[in-house]
Amino acid sequence: MAAAAAVSSAKRSLRAELKQRLRALSAEERLRQSHLLTQKVIAHSRYQNSKRISIFLSMPDEIDTEEIIKDIFQQGKTCFIPRYQFQSNHMDMVKLESPEEISLLPKTSWNIHQPGEEDVREEALSTVFK
Repeated sequence: MAAAAAVSSAKRSLRAELKQRLRALSAEERLRQSHLLTQKVIAHSRYQNSKRISIFLSMPDEIDTEEIIKDIFQQGKTCFIPRYQFQSNHMDMVKLESPEEISLLPKTSWNIHQPGEEDVREEALSTVFK
């Protein structure tokens, strides 16, 4: 139990530190870094060879994942995004049908777009890989 508590505490500290660093970045620097990250991800052999990609939908104070999501669809890959179940603290990665669909998804209390719990979707870990 003590080890789990220590790991949890370390994660909280790291998240807080990273959030503080991200908040300190100017909008221009965040955009520049988002572009650099996007280019690295898209060029990576694992990304290139993958048919199914799971990715988070970025918040305004995070590195922007929008261009990666657009590329996933341009490349004909299948895209999965998080759906967090607040009552159980469980998260599934569920299929996104298009980049345009994101703005139509309901927002959580954390202001994050995600499919509603009643919205039946393919889940990344429960579907057969082809």
